[in-house]
Amino acid sequence: MSARVYNEVREALVAGRFLPDERIRLQDMAERFGTSVTPVREALLRLVSERALHMQAAKMISVPPLNLERYLELRTIRLQLEPLAAELATERIGPSELSKLVDLNAQFEKAGAQRDADARMGFNRAFHFGIYNLCGLPTLQAIIENLWASMGPVLKAYFLHNKAMSFIDPDQHRTLLTALHKRDGKAAAEAIRQDILGAAPSIISFLEEIEELEKNNDKDLRGGKTKTAK
Repeated sequence: MSARVYNEVREALVAGRFLPDERIRLQDMAERFGTSVTPVREALLRLVSERALHMQAAKMISVPPLNLERYLELRTIRLQLEPLAAELATERIGPSELSKLVDLNAQFEKAGAQRDADARMGFNRAFHFGIYNLCGLPTLQAIIENLWASMGPVLKAYFLHNKAMSFIDPDQHRTLLTALHKRDGKAAAEAIRQDILGAAPSIISFLEEIEELEKNNDKDLRGGKTKTAK
């Protein structure tokens, strides 16, 4: 049961079904899964140890808040590991896997045209892990999945704030598919790297804006002022 809770909560994090700073209540989760609090606590503490969740107190677990420094740390690690997984996958990919990736990318682009953020995030994840899962290194796959669990809430908050669909460049997916078709590992790795970097400037601007707002709010509170609702 603990493993089931762990897998489902991590999947929800990856999919962006939780937002930054959102509290996860043990009792609510236990009722949802029809179990006692113990396996839920075990699953959530495992996610805390992987830094996908944040523990503020003995019984208070939440999604980590938006933080530019944390995003940059995640991006730095992703830029090393995900290109490696893509490069290794080029040695193992076959026609059926490539065909499935082409179909997933078509659905990803269709979701973008329809401005369906949730669907686009889902197809983007399926596309990337359709590649990473071919790398032949289960430990590497697990680490990348943990990184995506940390990124999911950040991307969902970014979507909700910007109402934009353009942070994932479909051209990089097409470049990646070409590299996979040619079994060009170096080109595949570079396409993944550019895919990650392409989103960075806009996400960084978003996080800087959030941190500036929070800093100004703190100043107002210390000065005894209140913000006027608009």
